[in-house]
Amino acid sequence: MKKITIFLMVFLLSMGGAIFAADDDTLLISGQIALTNSEEGFCITLADIKSMIGITYVVDDPWMGENFYQGVKLIDLLEYVGYPANAEEIVLVCSDDKEFVVKVEDAEKYPIMLAYATRGRDLPKNQGGPLKLVYPINKYPEIEETYPSDDWAWYIVELRVEM
Repeated sequence: MKKITIFLMVFLLSMGGAIFAADDDTLLISGQIALTNSEEGFCITLADIKSMIGITYVVDDPWMGENFYQGVKLIDLLEYVGYPANAEEIVLVCSDDKEFVVKVEDAEKYPIMLAYATRGRDLPKNQGGPLKLVYPINKYPEIEETYPSDDWAWYIVELRVEM
């Protein structure tokens, strides 16, 4: 049992803290940021994300239907760690290494959400949790032209700010 525990700890550490483990819910924010707390960038826990000022809205999720999401604005996370005025992209990395790009100017213009809850409950893994990208398409339908349904990122483990 001790060998298995040590193996799992080494495995999780080798992943650079970028995955959500059952006992270590952290999101890595990397790239062009001012505030860091690790060699990779800034690691923030799910609990810390939940303690930030949040937003809520109902949206017609293209995959889950009408849903009530709670989370934080993507731009608020960037402002927390500090990003350069000339940053152009936020690359969202998912647990399966898929990457999705959101333009910084769109994150500043629209309340694009990093959701952690639905209907008051933690976002389950079978619905994209613990963190999922949600676009405010009901209030801003024009956003679908830039970010179609295939750009709804699930299982987000890293945000990377790029120039």
